[in-house]
Amino acid sequence: MNRRPPHISPLRLLAGLVLPLVAYLVIRALTGSSVGALAITDAVPSAWLLAVGIARRRVDPIALLSATTVMIALAAYALTGGDPLAIKLRRGAVTGTLGIAGLASVALGRPALRLVAENVAKLNPDRPELAARLAQPDRRRVLTILTAIIAATFAIDGASQIALALTVCTARFVADSTAARIAVLGTGAVVTIQYLRSQKKQLDRGSRRSAHAERD
Repeated sequence: MNRRPPHISPLRLLAGLVLPLVAYLVIRALTGSSVGALAITDAVPSAWLLAVGIARRRVDPIALLSATTVMIALAAYALTGGDPLAIKLRRGAVTGTLGIAGLASVALGRPALRLVAENVAKLNPDRPELAARLAQPDRRRVLTILTAIIAATFAIDGASQIALALTVCTARFVADSTAARIAVLGTGAVVTIQYLRSQKKQLDRGSRRSAHAERD
């Protein structure tokens, strides 16, 4: 059984960042409430992802984390008498938690991406080449470095979102946090792509050297 993760293109990632901002601006214009628009913009996508996962009987852990943080933020908002800080802090809580978890996995010698790759190999026993690749030290090192790059990007995003939540008013928060998120995640994506390209070049050079050695 092949259970590859769905392909996520840069355009879809950008849409996922910009569309919530557009929805927030529209809802705020209709309701006249920055806090209400922020709460709706965060709650609806998380609830939708959770509902789809339950319907398919396969809840994505990230969707579950997002939905959980939304519920905690809304509960804190109600308990504090309408303080929007809890709702604003939620954005940084998701990526920040993922980033810290990823960095911890690298520090503990169990990089998250390597664990995912090992799980994919186990789910595809008819493709023994997957496990063979994971046994190669170079590929294990690449997965470790990729985990560190992605986790650091998420951790920086989480820190920047939390900093904005603490310093920017609610009316400006969504626009400012979206701009910061595009900058941080965009930089992380560029670094990741450049690293993968450099590794591909090294692999190609190694393959050519092996081919020359075999001919000689």
